[in-house]
Amino acid sequence: MMIKTMKVEWIKEKRAANSTLKYIVPVIFVLFNLFMVSIMGQSPVGRSYLMATAFNWYPVLILPIVLSLLVVNIDGKEKEEHVALLRRLDILPEKMLIAKNGIVIFELFTVLILSSTGIYLIGRFLLHEEISLKIMIAATCCLFIGSLPIVALSFFIYKLFHKRFLVILINFIFTFPSAIIAVTSYWKFFPWDYNLRILCPIIEVHPNGTFLEKSSPLTSMNAVYVGLVLSVMVYIIITFINIVMERGKGHD
Repeated sequence: MMIKTMKVEWIKEKRAANSTLKYIVPVIFVLFNLFMVSIMGQSPVGRSYLMATAFNWYPVLILPIVLSLLVVNIDGKEKEEHVALLRRLDILPEKMLIAKNGIVIFELFTVLILSSTGIYLIGRFLLHEEISLKIMIAATCCLFIGSLPIVALSFFIYKLFHKRFLVILINFIFTFPSAIIAVTSYWKFFPWDYNLRILCPIIEVHPNGTFLEKSSPLTSMNAVYVGLVLSVMVYIIITFINIVMERGKGHD
């Protein structure tokens, strides 16, 4: 039944806004980074401004909005009559929620893979920068896992308020101070800064966008391991809360 539910969501997404969004965002992102790099000039030896801007601006400006849109687009298109029909077909609301989570996570993965591939190809073959494929893959995987809590929180916010603009607004507002909180000991309690903190040792870039010295405490890999575990745990906990909320609504 779960596979069938996933197929239903996948078919609905083919003609939805998210289907276009996951291909447009990487193009806009690559062009934006090219513009930023053109302002900065030549990268320092052994460093890449393209990598620094890509994995610093993405968690702060791009992903909060993109994730918000992916969630509200897939969760906000269900009309009451559609929900009633699904219940008559014995498709439980919580199963639909799990399916929607799976589709959004896949769409997020697609966006990140296309974006990273574009950045890598542009950096290596157009700008001739020293970009490590190994670091690019590690950074992309960390960015993906570190974004999972925001997916769950976006579903939670939307189900709580049922206002699309509030999901985008709250994610944007809470992401804004993430660069400051990420360098404090409180970063573990603020899911919106997980990406920035996890990426510090991987790309050796401070959350404020400057390159880190090798001796900086922010280059410690411990933050990566802690951040990845926390990201998965927070996603599971918030998703469980969302399922309980959806199950309760289904029995009303």
